Amino acid sequence: MLTLAHGCSCDVCAEEYGPHRLPHSIPCGHVLCASCCTSIVEKTSSRLAPACPFCREHFNGDSIRLIRMDFTTSGWSTPRRMPTIETSYGINSEVLARRTERLLSTTDGLSRTRLEARRLEDKVAKVAAKKCSVEEVSALHKELEDWLLAERDDQTPSLYLSAALLRAILMNHMAHSEASKNAKNSENHYKNKIADIEHSNDKLESELRRQRLQYTQKSQECQLLRAEISQLKGLASRLGVQPSQFPQTTPIVEEPPSPPTSPSPYSTQQTPVSRFHSRSASMSARPSTPAATPIAPSRSHTPGVSSASQSARSHTPSPRAPPPSSRSYTPAPMPSPPVAHVPRYSATPAPMHHSMRSYTPAAPLIPPKPRRLSQSSPGIMHRTMSEEKADAHERWLPPNLTNLSPPSRGFSSAAHAASRLRDLPM
Repeated sequence: MLTLAHGCSCDVCAEEYGPHRLPHSIPCGHVLCASCCTSIVEKTSSRLAPACPFCREHFNGDSIRLIRMDFTTSGWSTPRRMPTIETSYGINSEVLARRTERLLSTTDGLSRTRLEARRLEDKVAKVAAKKCSVEEVSALHKELEDWLLAERDDQTPSLYLSAALLRAILMNHMAHSEASKNAKNSENHYKNKIADIEHSNDKLESELRRQRLQYTQKSQECQLLRAEISQLKGLASRLGVQPSQFPQTTPIVEEPPSPPTSPSPYSTQQTPVSRFHSRSASMSARPSTPAATPIAPSRSHTPGVSSASQSARSHTPSPRAPPPSSRSYTPAPMPSPPVAHVPRYSATPAPMHHSMRSYTPAAPLIPPKPRRLSQSSPGIMHRTMSEEKADAHERWLPPNLTNLSPPSRGFSSAAHAASRLRDLPM
């Protein structure tokens, strides 16, 4: 029966052969333990055939053969050729004993090292199979690194792979932790930013509501003001007040109206009567000032023929209430024959002796006009002493009336001229 020397182990898993780990052979001749042969067959895909890890020759589970060993003796069951060697080389028994002891001690040390490596590999397998904390993985990684640094002479590739695997796990965990921390910080930052934006949006919405409320109030105020303006306009139209009659903020200065320079539109040529009428109108014209009260009728005084000191008083009503600055003129009669020459600056008394006085009904009330604070006084009217008007008087007045005084300036020129025309001989 075959025997094995101490320290013989499987070339795949590096485990030492023993009663619980028997060697097996495959068709190519390589020797493996039973667990390695079984794992190779199980881990191979169904589409492929299991192969030897050394020569890549195919085999199957039925072709694996058990190699029986005798483990009852010390492992040297076959006869030794030590005496022949001693004879040949002159080595005595003491030298052989020392070498045997050294070999046994070395074998015991290798066995302890492999047992420690196997234990570390089992721990790595447990850590990879279940969920462990970071502290456990870090402790195991540190233990593997310490063992690999201490056992430089007898190092197995499996422990190197285990150490690299644990280091990769730790690095992945650190990267994941850092990414999670950054993601959490970013999430908190964006949450704060969203909260600020929502707060600003609430402020803007409240301001918008306030502006809308103010706009509604202003619109209502504008409607009320428009209604009041409409009421005031209606009231003004009922009272007959025009917009131009409202008081003005700035004072207005008006100039007195100038006397007309053109003759009456009813007369086409100059006659003695028309010239006399124009002179009388210029003598009796007075500037008028606008007043808020109704216009009083004008008066006309005509001296009589019989007495120079007696004067007639006449009130002539006008057909309608003229404005304060308008005048009325009497149309000129037909041309009359020329009269004798009269000396210049003679009086022109009226031929009638009676006086007439009439009153007109009161005009409808007109709303009073606003009082103007600043208004210039009318200019002083001066009597015109033109040679043409004096000649007209000299031609048409009778010679017996030359000593009479001219009519007063405050009388109506139209009434005075009419009274004179009635006394003219036909």
